[in-house]
Amino acid sequence: MIVISKEYKRTKYGFKKKGQSPFVIIAPHAAGDDLKTGLIARRLAKKLNAFLVINNKFFKSTNSKAKTKPEFVQDFNKLGWGYKNRKYFWWNKKRPMRAFYSRIAKYCDLAKSYSREKKAVAIYLHGTKENEIGIDIGVGIKTKKFNDKFIKSSESNYFCSGVPTIEIDQAKELKKLLQSELLKKYGLKVGIGCHFPAWSKRIAVQFHKNCGRDDYAIQLEINKTLRQNKKDRLYLAYLLSEVLKQIFI
Repeated sequence: MIVISKEYKRTKYGFKKKGQSPFVIIAPHAAGDDLKTGLIARRLAKKLNAFLVINNKFFKSTNSKAKTKPEFVQDFNKLGWGYKNRKYFWWNKKRPMRAFYSRIAKYCDLAKSYSREKKAVAIYLHGTKENEIGIDIGVGIKTKKFNDKFIKSSESNYFCSGVPTIEIDQAKELKKLLQSELLKKYGLKVGIGCHFPAWSKRIAVQFHKNCGRDDYAIQLEINKTLRQNKKDRLYLAYLLSEVLKQIFI
């Protein structure tokens, strides 16, 4: 269990903290699905003076705790999208999950007042088992073989297709700056939607481009190498904070 200081406020899904920057750092799977993402989120939020929302109580159905604690089974990264009314629905989601997204929306509304573009920047931290890349950036577009030729979600046949959640030039810059450092230190490349394009409206980052919202949103799928020990987590938080400030501040 994560021990938190008085600056954090406990919630039914985990905890939250106000910030004073355009950034809202979010860890939807910090209850054991994406190991150490909660710790990275806290460190990154501190470096960016960011708003912070962490779920460390609810987990996916594939988690080892699912059979013994079924009341806590809920994937906080998968939303319900109505194809006909084109709205998110919550009737089949647990109340803490709805509170989680309500808090994210409120924090984004506050965060945009610190932005030169009047847009919040929501950063979702995840863990991936893919070994070929250090970080896979999910922003509603997809590339193949690490090039910069993009496939947009509108080019897929999926009825629930979303949109790019940051500008294309921002995505390219984010990849370039992260990959430059991760290649030197770990020999790891950075991808954009190689495995996780985040282009379905049912994925959390697309929440920020629907139903009246217009925030920037980024999903970062982080390799185990960058999460497994404290030294690497500290370096990753530092690198992410510097790169994000360079692009969005």
